[in-house]
Amino acid sequence: MFAPLLAIAALALQTTSAPADTTGKEDRLLRLISAQSAQLIEKDGINYRKVTGPAQFLHNNTYIICDTAIWSVEKNIIDAVGNVQIIQEQTALYSDKIHYIADSSLAQVRGNLVQLVDKEKNRLRTLYLDYHTKDSVARFFSGGSMIDEKGNTIESSEGVYESKLKRFRFLNNVEMKVDSAIIKSDSLAYLTQAKRTIFLGETHAWQDSLYLRANSGWYQKDSEQYLFSDSVFVLTNKQEVWADTLFYDKKKGEAELFSNIQIVDTTQKALFFGDYGKYTKDPFNVILAKNPSAGYYTADSTARDTLFIAADTLRYYTRKVFELDSSYVSLSKTRLKQSKVDPLEALIKNVTQKNMLAAKGTAQSGKTPVTGKPPVRKPQATSAPAPVKDTLKPAMIPDDPKKAMAGDSTTVIKDTTAVRFALAYKKVRIFRSDMQAIADSLVFNSIDSIARMYRDPVMWNEGSQFTADSIQFVMSKNRLVKAELISSAYYISKQDSLYFNQIKSADMIGFFSGNKLNRFDALGGVSLLFFLAEDSIITSVNQKECKFLSAAIDSGKLQRVKYYDNIKSDMYPVVKLETGKDKLKGFIWRDSARPSSRFDVCPRIIKSSERDTVQFIKQPLFPNTKRFFGEKGEKKKQTGKTDLPSKSLPVNPKSGKPAKGELLKAPLPDIKR
Repeated sequence: MFAPLLAIAALALQTTSAPADTTGKEDRLLRLISAQSAQLIEKDGINYRKVTGPAQFLHNNTYIICDTAIWSVEKNIIDAVGNVQIIQEQTALYSDKIHYIADSSLAQVRGNLVQLVDKEKNRLRTLYLDYHTKDSVARFFSGGSMIDEKGNTIESSEGVYESKLKRFRFLNNVEMKVDSAIIKSDSLAYLTQAKRTIFLGETHAWQDSLYLRANSGWYQKDSEQYLFSDSVFVLTNKQEVWADTLFYDKKKGEAELFSNIQIVDTTQKALFFGDYGKYTKDPFNVILAKNPSAGYYTADSTARDTLFIAADTLRYYTRKVFELDSSYVSLSKTRLKQSKVDPLEALIKNVTQKNMLAAKGTAQSGKTPVTGKPPVRKPQATSAPAPVKDTLKPAMIPDDPKKAMAGDSTTVIKDTTAVRFALAYKKVRIFRSDMQAIADSLVFNSIDSIARMYRDPVMWNEGSQFTADSIQFVMSKNRLVKAELISSAYYISKQDSLYFNQIKSADMIGFFSGNKLNRFDALGGVSLLFFLAEDSIITSVNQKECKFLSAAIDSGKLQRVKYYDNIKSDMYPVVKLETGKDKLKGFIWRDSARPSSRFDVCPRIIKSSERDTVQFIKQPLFPNTKRFFGEKGEKKKQTGKTDLPSKSLPVNPKSGKPAKGELLKAPLPDIKR
């Protein structure tokens, strides 16, 4: 009686070795490759095959391996339990049980733990996963986590793995840990072969004290490069950064920013703007280009004001003292020492000594000279120290440490003090509420704390204009304390629509207090032209000459003026002023070039700080990673039933090698009823 049944069972099982179907039915053929035994059972009028093993099935070039399987030949469905594996090419799935619907090429993988391992040995774990063998696509839901060989993790509520594309997609509540950074995102894609992570949607990242937010971007694992775009925001302990796009190369320690850049540095009390920026960590170097500008602000209990500066290019960098040319360091130190000296005091002392010597010589002769000069005596005091002439051009400023050190090979003890440099190239514009300036270029270093403007510089203070061959701003604690006009200095103040008060001298110095110009000194060969008014009408002109002068300034106007040494004065009615004599030689009124507001220098809208809001953003907690890999995650390869057994694949009897998806004629198992 068993013969007919055995014949029918044998015929059903032999379909596993049928030739390829060219009629389109091949995809639904489910083959049993090997097993220990197969038993025919019946339930609810339906015949099943109970296959015990280890058993191996093949469908869509995919192997299904298990301890036991209930196979419905009519419905083309397998329910496999115990050490279940699904192997397709170099992708493997492990679980306790699966429900495989061959007609739909769908494996519903469930169990106490479901694990997917790809070619690159990334391990995805979940409890619920559907795998489509025809498309080689897996979908997990209700939570999942993936760990690579280095322990980097990505988890999400649901996701997709596309084997043919070598791509994972993590969707909803995505959390990622890579190196020392933790990231959360709306969704992301991980390209396993290219080792690239693509962030899709709003993304937040934390690394040590740094926070970053963007709406898209990518991370290249092997080169350790990041790119974030679409409303990028970065927060550190000292800075806030906004930009449309940020690129960061971790290995090189370099970052590039693109479009709508704003940087707020609380340490320097500064703001930086531009549409292109490049940052290098070591040595520190920052370049801002494409409409760059900066703002330096002061904030205390009495005043708050911001100085804005713009140019074609702004650059900030540091060098250690031993990397700089020794002559440059020496000159900077000399300027620092000289900036603390008041030249007027030395000049007054010199004139006083000269007058005393002249009086002493007259008394010894017993006569009062009518003509001629007093007896010549060499004065004990020297002339007043003039501002140090800057013989270094902008191009000579140290930049390359190797070049700077090349000429100094005798240094034994290296001074590692960091020197800060700030450079502005081409079309420099400066604006503060009470002071404006323009020049071709500007240079600053922290040795002397002096900002030097080159090539046709002009400075305005309220109603006054100052020009010279070069202008130096002496800074102290981020405040302007002195402006030195070096060589061919010229002061102009507009008296009315027709006349200008003017002073010319070799050098000039303006002193500032509370960001206000309150004193002005002209030193060496001074010429003056002042227009005087009566009842608001200009009536007379005063021409003066002297060696030097000092004037008190209020609201940009000269108030009290003291003249010293060889004073000459001439006053006459303005109606007798000859044509062309109302201006001193070299007069140029450049009010049209004067920045009228900070928007002429920096048209950017300053963003509000987001520092306080960031603290309320919740950082990733990695609940799925803890759930599937333990509290600390797993960094080493796991052993046990979820590993791919070395002899899991069926072996080709002819070659002795794993089948790798071939359709084999395997020996039939015994059939029991």
